[in-house]
Amino acid sequence: MPVEIQPPELASLIDLAERPRADDWSLRAALVRYAQPEPQRVSNLLEQVRRIETALHANHKAFEHDGPELWSHVTAGTAPAGPAGLLVALLHAVEAVDAVGDALATWAADRSGPRPDAAVDACVTDVARMLDEIGVPREEVPPGPPRRGGERRR
Repeated sequence: MPVEIQPPELASLIDLAERPRADDWSLRAALVRYAQPEPQRVSNLLEQVRRIETALHANHKAFEHDGPELWSHVTAGTAPAGPAGLLVALLHAVEAVDAVGDALATWAADRSGPRPDAAVDACVTDVARMLDEIGVPREEVPPGPPRRGGERRR
């Protein structure tokens, strides 16, 4: 039986993409709606979400074992030395995407307001830098035929 991550706030934060938000919209569901007018922004944000999810998965045991200690550093704004410091830095990147996830879910639930374009752009830039600084690898896109619309894969 898997161990639950504690405290619940940390477990909730780690469930970044699927956790229900405004009007039960998850980040992933809100991104589907946001992709209609902003496909490139969604692609850019999803790249960071996938990087985060890969790093979270690779460190799941550490979150199970050291969750309360890591969470105390996150909430106190302190950075422990060693590998725990990298995990706390990763959680700060998760918090940044989480905040944009809330904004996207709110927009998806009621599209009468302005889209959170500037917040998404700032988040992508900031989180990419944060993940680069702690060594979270970028995705490697295999070479292949042009995508629909004539764009070549990177």
